[in-house]
Formats: sequence, structure tokens, C-alpha cells
Amino acid sequence: MTIDLLEVRICSDARSAGEAGAKLAADLIRSTIARDGRMAIVFASAVSQDPFLAALRLQPDIAWDKITAFHMDEYAGMSGDHPASFRRFLRERLLDHVPVAAFHQLNGEAPDADAECARYAELLREAQPSLVIMGIGENGHLAFIDPPVCDFNEPRDVRPVDLDDVCRMQQVHDGAFASLDEVPKRALSLTVPFFLRVPRALVFVNGPHKSAAVKAALEGPKTESCPASALRRHPAATLFLDPSAAAKLR
Repeated sequence: MTIDLLEVRICSDARSAGEAGAKLAADLIRSTIARDGRMAIVFASAVSQDPFLAALRLQPDIAWDKITAFHMDEYAGMSGDHPASFRRFLRERLLDHVPVAAFHQLNGEAPDADAECARYAELLREAQPSLVIMGIGENGHLAFIDPPVCDFNEPRDVRPVDLDDVCRMQQVHDGAFASLDEVPKRALSLTVPFFLRVPRALVFVNGPHKSAAVKAALEGPKTESCPASALRRHPAATLFLDPSAAAKLR
């Protein structure tokens, strides 16, 4: 089905959603590299991405050495080797297994967060990613753009953000931290206007804990109080849901 501009696919389970998305992504990767000789992709880092990343690694005939990889966000003050680091997540799930041309990383330990965001934004401008892989948070966030900091007219492509408690608690639910007190309170994140400019977006959401956010994103108003509602404005986005994530939809 289609809601505004957003294509929505409800799959039999999270694994099926990941496999379907991986096949779609692989077709796009092959065609883009055949046309342009290169490609840049932005990846999300969350357990909701596991089925997709596992399936993407197995897709045939992908010229990984022509791909430049980016990620969506990172905790401020966190090293890339920390067990909860999103850089480490992507290396372990994908980039240690496939020979990409480059992996550009947000430095969570940068002493000047604004300067680091500006540096990363310049890399994105140079690479011009044509595909972004995303998820939706329990509070409707995209990357680490939580409702309190969401601005659909944000001029920056990458910015420092304060994390709200719903977002931070999700990291506990996902198993990244043992308690809320351990979760950092600040992060660096790509922004909603940037995501809307990437030509193609694939979004993966699974689990009952995401069902309220999915309902708000798809059936509520397009509003900054639910950042994911902006996906309905993306000209070429596909949302993959498992039945539990779609359970609250009409």
C-alpha cells in the first residue's frame, strides 16, 4: 500500500522483510554502479537492521569496492571500539565482511562536536549518497533526531543533539546498555531534511514496541512531534514492517 508518497510493505516476519529489502537494495546498487561507476550509501545501526544487513552481505555480484559507506549517528564522547558504538555495530554486521572502498565515520570523541558535524556534512556533500537505509525509533525518531530536537527545516545536514529519555530507554530495550543511567545524553546525527534529499530510502521496522510509532508516522499528522512522519514526503521510500510493528494500523 501507499500512504501519501510512502510505499509500505507488511512482510510475514522480520527476516522476510530484511531479505526483500536486501534484494531491492542489491538491484539498486548494481544499476547505480553500472551507470555511475561508484555509489555512496548511508546505513543505520540498530538491531532492527540485522535481518537486512545479514541478507545484504549474501547478495551476489555487488561491487563493494565501488561503494563508500556512511552511518547515521553516533553517541557523543564514545569511542569507536565501545560495545554500543554505532561504528562498531556496522563494522561487525557488514563492513568487516565486505570490501567497501571507504567507511566514513562520525567521530564521537571529537572535542568540537559542531566542527565534527560540519566535517561529516562536507563528506556527504562530496559523496552524494543515493541510498539511505533507515529505521524508526520508539518515539518516532529518525537517526537520533528525537521529537524535541526535530526541525523539518533544519539547515544543517549533521548536528549535535540532546537525546530524550524515550530514545535513551530504547537503547536499553535493544540491549546496548544495562540501564538508562549508562546511556549517553548527547549524540551526533544526520538530519531529517538530509534524509529527504537522498534519492532512495529503505526503512526497516520490526517488533511490537515500535507499533505505536509506526501508527503515528503513517496515520497521524506529518509533524515534528513524530519525525518519522516526514517519510510520507519522501519521493522514493519503502517501509518494510513485520506484523507486530504493523499491529496498530487501521
